[in-house]
Order: sequence, then structure tokens, then C-alpha cells
Amino acid sequence: MQINDIQDYLVKHDLDGWLMADFHGRNTIAVQFLGLSGIVTRRSFYFIPAAGDPVALVHAIEKDKFRDVPGQIRTYSSYRHLEDQLTNIVRPVDRVAMEYSPMGRLPYVGLVDAGTIELVRDMGVEIVSSADLVARFQARLSAEQIAAHRMAARNVIDVKEDAFAHVAAAIKDGRTLTEHDICRFILERFAALDMETASGPICAIDSHAGDPHYEPPETGSTEIAEGQLILIDLWARLKHAWGVYADITWVGYTGSRDDVPEKHARTFEIAAQARDKAVKFLRDNSETRPVCGYEVDNVCREVINAAGMGDHFTHRTGHSITSSEHGTGPNIDNLETEDRRKLQKGHLFSIEPGIYLPDYGVRTEINVLMGHDGVEVTTLPIQEEIKPLL
Repeated sequence: MQINDIQDYLVKHDLDGWLMADFHGRNTIAVQFLGLSGIVTRRSFYFIPAAGDPVALVHAIEKDKFRDVPGQIRTYSSYRHLEDQLTNIVRPVDRVAMEYSPMGRLPYVGLVDAGTIELVRDMGVEIVSSADLVARFQARLSAEQIAAHRMAARNVIDVKEDAFAHVAAAIKDGRTLTEHDICRFILERFAALDMETASGPICAIDSHAGDPHYEPPETGSTEIAEGQLILIDLWARLKHAWGVYADITWVGYTGSRDDVPEKHARTFEIAAQARDKAVKFLRDNSETRPVCGYEVDNVCREVINAAGMGDHFTHRTGHSITSSEHGTGPNIDNLETEDRRKLQKGHLFSIEPGIYLPDYGVRTEINVLMGHDGVEVTTLPIQEEIKPLL
């Protein structure tokens, strides 16, 4: 659990400890960090001090759920006993990190309810956000995880190509194929490769591609024909304890290269330029100074704003990727949230600018690793133009 490394971090950053608080599994950061499973429905606290042994404060009926957690275990039954015990635990300290987000700017980390924050503050403790702690100790990938991601990336790229080839073959053979059929095809290919996904994928035709989270229904999905824009977004991981997601989006056109409408080609070009400028910014700066997610979002968004399409780029530039499709690390975001967490070695994330209009939309998504040898795009090749399928 890297207790010694966490304590070194706490000392270096003038923190007296890290206090994780959970109720009913709502603090997913704490649940994952502590490796909890099964029925955990009562309030719990886990305190890692800057020096000394950790302490878990848990309900008496759930003590066994914490048997593998390092440190001392204390139990309570009544809320008064809980508050007395918690006071004893935090009394010696002044400043602790918790899963708290000032002003709600980073809700991915703001997982402790306001009442619990008030309770700890009333004990005379200053609370700061654990955002950078979480990013350092939970979102950085190990060598094994990076290897698993590379395998997932290779497979996802292959499945994308298979899906586009399946579309082309159906059109040439005159077979009926819908958006939903393509999603089902992708899932079948994932299963054959011993991969899994918690949701998705997305196959969106023409105006549906203008909806970033379009989900094709089983009944009533658009049939695929010649002369259509087709956006495919797919993500999956290996069914393995070290499995890490790969997540890409490509755009195709059911026609030849000469058939691709100029407006589609130009819109995609703008998105691709924004994507590439974000990667260049990372490569130019990340080895010489700390770079935060919000900065990369700004760089990417500036390109689309300058092209007059800013109002049509309606989501963050990218999200953290770990064993979850949306991980606990820094997001590439200064739109939906203000992500000022530092991008660190071992962080993996997407860069996926999109432009969404009433009759069509485009998105180009890649995965980027903050590698020990520099910034690496792990989902090669990068799409340079809308892919002609016929």
C-alpha cells in the first residue's frame, strides 16, 4: 500500500496525515485504495499519519472487512462513540488531506460529504484536498499496467479496423447493417480477445455523431448506407488484474476519399490540429516544468476557438485512464472542471477534441502516457483525415 512513500509525501508537503472517510462505498477512492469488497455499508475512517502506524476506525459489525488493511483497527457502534474515537485520532494533528474539492471544482475527488468535512473541521483540523495525493499514489500506472494497456491499445486499434471493414463489406454486399449491429460486432470481437468494457461502444451516423454520448438503441438504429459519416468510439481492457483501458475514436465515411464532403474534412482537420497542438505542448513543457490538466485543455481549446467552432466543443479535452475507463488521475479539463492536478510520470489519459453540429459531428481520440522516456502516444497510428471506407 506504499505507506512509507505516502508518509514521505505527507512530510514533504507539510501535511500531518491523510484521512479517508467513507459511507456505503461512496468514496470510491478509499474503497479502491483499501481493497474493500463485499457488504461495507457503515461509516469508516482510515488515517495515515505523517509518522507512525495507520489507524482504521470502523463499525464493529464490519471489522472483518478491514482485516487486511495495514495498521491498528478501532471499532465503534454508536455515532457518539465514533465521534469520540475520531477526535482521539485527529487530536494531535493540524492539517490533513481528505477527498474534498474546494468550491466543488474537482468533483472526481470531492467524495466526502459536507457534514463529515464539518465534523472534522470542528475538531480543529485544517482540511486540504487529497487530489494530488490520489493522483500520485492511485492513478500512476505500474510497469505491468503499462504493458497491459499497450496490449489493450493494439487490440482496440485492430477491432476498430475490423469494424470499419465490416461496414464496407456489408455495403458492398448489399447487407443491412445498423449502428447497433456495429456495437454488437465490436463487443463480440472484444470477447474473442478476452477483453471487457463497462459500457459502450458508440457507433454514430451523421447527426447522431453530433451527440458526444449517443447510444444506439437496439430497435430503431440508423441503417448504414453509402454517403454517410460514421463515428466509432470504443474502449476496453484485458480481463486481468492489471488490465488498463485503451480508448479511441475514429471517424469514417462510407464513400471514397473524393466523396468526403469538404465541410466534414475541414471540421475534422480543425479537431486534429487541436489534438496535435495539445500533444506538442506536453512534449515541449512536461520535461522542464510541472504541467497541469487545465493547461493542456486550454491549448487544445484555443485552436478550435480560433476556428470559430468553440461553442461546438462542449466537453473536456480528455480524461484519466486506469483500470477504470475514467480513472482517478488528472483530467485534461478547464471547462467542466478546473483540473490543476499535475500530470506525473505514469499517468495515462485521453486527448479527444470534438466538434458537434446539428447534422454531423467529429471527434479524434488518442491515449497519451506520461512515460519515463517522455510523452508517448500509445494508440498509433493517429488519424490524420476522415477514413474513406469504399
